[in-house]
Amino acid sequence: KVGSVDDDTSARLIRRFYDIGIYPDWWKLEPFRTEAAWANACAAITENDPHVRGIVVLGLDAPEAELAESFALAARQPLVRGFAVGRTIFAQAARDWLARRVADEMAVADMAA
Repeated sequence: KVGSVDDDTSARLIRRFYDIGIYPDWWKLEPFRTEAAWANACAAITENDPHVRGIVVLGLDAPEAELAESFALAARQPLVRGFAVGRTIFAQAARDWLARRVADEMAVADMAA
């Protein structure tokens, strides 16, 4: 993040995308930390696009405990359909493999564990 973020930041950005004619089928959004941020983002989407398929929540390499809190909030939102948390699960194994600190087999085993 480059600037300050509040409960309406993502909603403003979502509205801006719609204003310039971008209508994604799916929104990939960061894991918000407040009910207000979720409500604002979902309102921005539903007000502009009745045909949106939904929201996928990104993990962004966040710790599992932090994601659990955010996912509890996200699960209450009707537009949220799923999540993508690959880095949260296997980021360290990938970093070790890319730095050649572990062999292919060890990285695969670590990611599969």
